[in-house]
Amino acid sequence: MLLPLALLLACNPDPYPGETGDVLHVALRQLPKSFDPPQIEDEGSGKISANVYDGLLQYHPFARPYQLQPALAEALPEVSEDGLTYTFRIKRGVRFHDDPCFPGGQGREVDAHDFVWAYKRLAHPSVNSRGWWLFDGRIAGLDAWRDGLREELKGQVVDQAALPGMDRAVPGLVALDDHTLQIRLTGPYPQFLWTLAMGYASVYPHEAIAHYGDEYRNHPVGTGPFRVTEYNPVYRAVFERNPTYREDHVPDPANRPSERWPGWEEDEAAGLLVNAGKPVPLLDGMEIRFILEDQPRWLYFRNGYTDFLNPPKDNVAEAIPGGELSPEMVERGVRMQKWTELGTVYACMNTEDPVLSNVDVRRAIALAYDHTWTIDNLYSGQAIMATSLIPPGVAGFDASYHPYHRDDGHSDVERAKEHLARAGYPDGIDPKTGRRLHLTFENSGSGLTQKQFADRFTDEMRRIGIEVSTVTNTFPQLTDKMRKGAFQITSLAWGFDYPDAQNILQLLYGPNKAPGVGSARFQNAEFDRLYDEAALLPDSPERTALYERMAHIVADEVPWVSRVHRIRPNLQHTWLQGYKYTEVNDQYWRYVGVDDEARDRLVAGWNEPTRWPVFVFFGLFAGIVAVSVRRS
Repeated sequence: MLLPLALLLACNPDPYPGETGDVLHVALRQLPKSFDPPQIEDEGSGKISANVYDGLLQYHPFARPYQLQPALAEALPEVSEDGLTYTFRIKRGVRFHDDPCFPGGQGREVDAHDFVWAYKRLAHPSVNSRGWWLFDGRIAGLDAWRDGLREELKGQVVDQAALPGMDRAVPGLVALDDHTLQIRLTGPYPQFLWTLAMGYASVYPHEAIAHYGDEYRNHPVGTGPFRVTEYNPVYRAVFERNPTYREDHVPDPANRPSERWPGWEEDEAAGLLVNAGKPVPLLDGMEIRFILEDQPRWLYFRNGYTDFLNPPKDNVAEAIPGGELSPEMVERGVRMQKWTELGTVYACMNTEDPVLSNVDVRRAIALAYDHTWTIDNLYSGQAIMATSLIPPGVAGFDASYHPYHRDDGHSDVERAKEHLARAGYPDGIDPKTGRRLHLTFENSGSGLTQKQFADRFTDEMRRIGIEVSTVTNTFPQLTDKMRKGAFQITSLAWGFDYPDAQNILQLLYGPNKAPGVGSARFQNAEFDRLYDEAALLPDSPERTALYERMAHIVADEVPWVSRVHRIRPNLQHTWLQGYKYTEVNDQYWRYVGVDDEARDRLVAGWNEPTRWPVFVFFGLFAGIVAVSVRRS
């Protein structure tokens, strides 16, 4: 009788038996690598860490365009007249999570010295943080401190729990007192405040590093609204409400005029401010499962076992046929928020390659792309054509200038052939050799999606007389080729670290060319001059005009072919409250609520067990037993 009992238990529609309180359920498509802020570079790690830690600043959960607001700082900083010195007042009474790393297990108060220590650890050569670029060359004395330690520690094995040199002063990082932090820059850095809202700039206690050492990556201690209670790096992470979390609340623009932002009335009308004024966090906890495969991740959401999802590509037609919610989704009360990705998908060409150094070849390739076909067939309609490398909503975006994109997004084969002839390849033939022009496309993976994109590129180039071979790489292999300049053309995407065009324009700035981040190896004197000029300016119409001109240069010279800005349709179940999707930072999870009672009721109804197979099994089992008894 044990097997039938097991079958009955397996029919239980509740995937979280024994769970109490209002808990957010999320499925992530990537395994996290680390909870340690200097090492948080991947999507999985960033998402699960966003509500464990705080920094000086954070993104406003509702304002679009994006705005910064204080987190552990009392207010935005005081800035000196020359724009180089930033003074932050640190909130009093904020405590680190209770944790065994502290005497008696009780978290202590955060102070300005903690920020100095955390920023120096980010810069320490032995930590080898991928986030060093935030501060590289930016903070007075920090590079010299880092370089000195690198030379001093060369060849040594360094204990990560007791990094040498952390007690040495850095002139640009000073705690004036326990609650005043002063940062002095080496030169103007208009994007500086955006970087302080990134996960790399989170604060955490030195006691935790000393206590856990390398294992800190699995035992985070922060100041955020949630703390980790269970972590399996290949299965799930469980969080509970931090009982010592600082005073914070959901913005309440209707009753607090000082908290209003442009468009708040629309957010209120959309029901996003249903919890306005309530203390944060609204949730009792979070449960995040790591479900790497698309289909099970979709089924988890469809059955109500997770609360929101950006549907996988292969499930878009089922979830939102024609761009609208399916009848099933409507019946279940699912809501959809569409948001154009803060990023750009593009084809990157090696401008130092003997063939692709010819601008007319690059222009011919750009004209041969059929962006509309790709959007309809390979993105299931969930993208818009990128007429600029700068996406909509970011200063510098200009939809009107796209000399090598047709207005309708389709390919322009005749113009492409004209540019090939101008480049010396009439009908795609090299007159010197009589051979057809040949390109190698470097693919970043072996999956079906990557193959579909490569096959489409091959077909588009064939139409203008160019032959294409495809080489399949792992992403690290492709990265290595780009760093060495050992490639011709590939397809890439850039997601913004912060909503400033400088974040993507830096990839085309001459001094950054590979082996730096400039994989196209593009060098243009006017572009570089404008970039240097814009780097000295705050956000202003003058700087926006420079950004626009730089984008026009890229459109003219075509080191990249700007392809699409992906649309992220975010689906949310009806019990999820106050959720405004953003891809910049997942700290907004702390501002959402869950109606757990409604979820339990609806999920039980959607997943009511089908019991007849069990009764059939009982009947068959009983018959077999009866026959056996008679025969004996």
